[in-house]
Amino acid sequence: MSRDATTADATGRALVIVSNRLPTAVQFGADGSIELRDTVGGLATALAGARERLGFVWVGWPGPIPVGTDVTAVTAALQQAGYEPVPLSPADAEPHYNGMCNSVIWPLFHYFLGRVSPDPRYLAAYTAVNREFAATIARVAHEGAHVWIHDYHLMLLPTMLRELRPDIRISFFLHTPFPSSEVYRILPARAELLHGLLGADYIGFHTGDYVRHFRSSCLRVLGLESRFDEIAHDGRHIGLGVHPIGADVQRLSAALRSETCTQRITELRERWQGRRVILGVERLDYSKAIPLKLAAYEEFLRRDPTRARDNVLVQVLVPSRLDTEEYRDLKDEVELLVGRINGSYGSPGSTPIEYLHRSFEIDELAALYRVADVGVVIPARDGMNLVAHEFVLCQSEPLDDDLPAGVLLLSEFAGASHSLAHVLLTNPWDTSGVADALETALAMDPRERAERMAKMRERVIERDCQRWAERFLATAAQVAADTVPPTGTVRVDAHGSSEIATKAATAARRVLLLDYDGTLREVTQRPGDAQPTAEILGLLARLAALPRTEVHIVSGRDRHTLERWLGHLPVHLSAVHGAAWRAMGTSAWQVRGDLNLEWLPRAEQILRAVEIEVDDSEIERKPAGIAWHYRRVDADYGEWRARELLIHLAEQFASEPVELLQGRKLVELRSAGCSKGSYVRSLDLTNAFVLAIGDDRTDFDTYAALGEGGIAVHVGSRGEGNHYWVSSPVEVRAMLDELAKRLS
Repeated sequence: MSRDATTADATGRALVIVSNRLPTAVQFGADGSIELRDTVGGLATALAGARERLGFVWVGWPGPIPVGTDVTAVTAALQQAGYEPVPLSPADAEPHYNGMCNSVIWPLFHYFLGRVSPDPRYLAAYTAVNREFAATIARVAHEGAHVWIHDYHLMLLPTMLRELRPDIRISFFLHTPFPSSEVYRILPARAELLHGLLGADYIGFHTGDYVRHFRSSCLRVLGLESRFDEIAHDGRHIGLGVHPIGADVQRLSAALRSETCTQRITELRERWQGRRVILGVERLDYSKAIPLKLAAYEEFLRRDPTRARDNVLVQVLVPSRLDTEEYRDLKDEVELLVGRINGSYGSPGSTPIEYLHRSFEIDELAALYRVADVGVVIPARDGMNLVAHEFVLCQSEPLDDDLPAGVLLLSEFAGASHSLAHVLLTNPWDTSGVADALETALAMDPRERAERMAKMRERVIERDCQRWAERFLATAAQVAADTVPPTGTVRVDAHGSSEIATKAATAARRVLLLDYDGTLREVTQRPGDAQPTAEILGLLARLAALPRTEVHIVSGRDRHTLERWLGHLPVHLSAVHGAAWRAMGTSAWQVRGDLNLEWLPRAEQILRAVEIEVDDSEIERKPAGIAWHYRRVDADYGEWRARELLIHLAEQFASEPVELLQGRKLVELRSAGCSKGSYVRSLDLTNAFVLAIGDDRTDFDTYAALGEGGIAVHVGSRGEGNHYWVSSPVEVRAMLDELAKRLS
């Protein structure tokens, strides 16, 4: 499909949906004809409204194509229906899906660490598949398109796609849990997957917990700064959001009122007359904890075996991945447990468990939801779990069938537990506790049951899956609008670099004022790990060798570190925000003698106490100040502790000659009047081309001191007083390399 074939969304951009599998099955007739049959799935249902309203192309793998099939004809049929197939070889598709996706990421993200496979070949296939997706999207996406990527199968795709098509806007939604950083860090490819996701402009999760875990993992693995709703990376600000998906309210409500469902409800009531119905509906997967549920039901019966006559557990198990030995073993385990319980507590003509291993049409399923007295949804871990939403909706729908409302038992480890407040929360591993909750549910007063369901009904309707899609798209568009750089600033691309180089080339004299951390060199988790690379050293040497050119490193680092790292280069060094400096060609450091540092011992005492209190934080003592670094501290706790510390320091040093700064994951106290701007103002910049590059608030002083004609470039789009901006230290080095080539 050509780029012009996509349809614009509400923001005027083309919309492209991306998932691992296309929501359609390719079928072949005996005469060789090709037929597409739409498959039922939560994502396809959720996007149905958006597709009807906006139109979009859907990119994904169509599944294996039989050998000898006319691939061109299949592709044409899919494209005509609005799909763009991604061609995958069996050699990559199998280890990607059954390997990396379902044997590594799925079990890890659901906390089943013993099921994680260490096979290193999986990552290569996963990378190859993500790269194939990137190539397909780059080919079909309209200029400036909005590409919305779904789920854990494609976590490398955002960055790969951004490299190929920097013009497009990229969103990502994770439909599984995101595990705590302690669990996530077990993954060998932990850094690669995070870097892949951070190519997106906006990333959505089901719950606030998953956002918190993601931010913590970015901090622990990559050392990245973040706030609750955004994370900074390579000079970009990636939005983070919570978007809990819900059930298909309209479709389920219509099914409940269908003739088939009404008839089925009557049949089921007659079938189980005099017995209370306990319902479980799960897909065959170990994350659903079905054996734990059966063990709890067995405990419920053991306490009073006569309950087997008055209660029935209807366990629906939808087939899934029976081509794998692991899932066949799980099915065998479930069936053995069902057989044992029925054998122990059943009687002729009456069994305590009715086991249904098959798929159900929606009207049949709606009837089961409606007649149940108790729903038991207790997965070990689940991203959301829409069965819980569907149960509540069917139980609370106003119908003329005089059925009393039921009660929902819900695992506290399901994402739905955050939105359904009036359930009975359970821990699936607490067998006795689940049995207790089952007893409570069955004994609950009918009025209380009805009140609970009525209170949750509004939430379920509000979380309708089609509203979910619309809200996500609207929020992603708003995030994009909010991250537009300030008016008057220009991103430095190849053309911008050329313009700056041209101005520099025509100047009689050139002065380059360069920050170090976050500008020349990427920020590291530990400040001491940011030694200059061979690339940086070579670049600075080439710049300093240019005729009529001065290079000044204007940093907050202490002078001993700058001397050790850069002292052998023919450059000027300014340390501790201008408190000390060393001119090129000299070995002696000059230190400002007018600084009042009587406050410094008391400040150090306060910060040392905080360093002891907050694990993974550290103190950096400077000649004219002191800083507390919290780059490796939990993001939420670190930001809260920094705010508290700033308030305390402001009170303690209100009458002292001290300036307080909150930089990139640090709180710093420095002597008043000591700034990078003061160093710049001490230089003779007459008739010089001046270029200043920085990345945080301390560099704003540099920009303000440039005077008329100076050019300020900021790393990131949120500078102050800058004329240009770039995304990352990589782009800074590229720009300076271009400058060195032009001037040499």
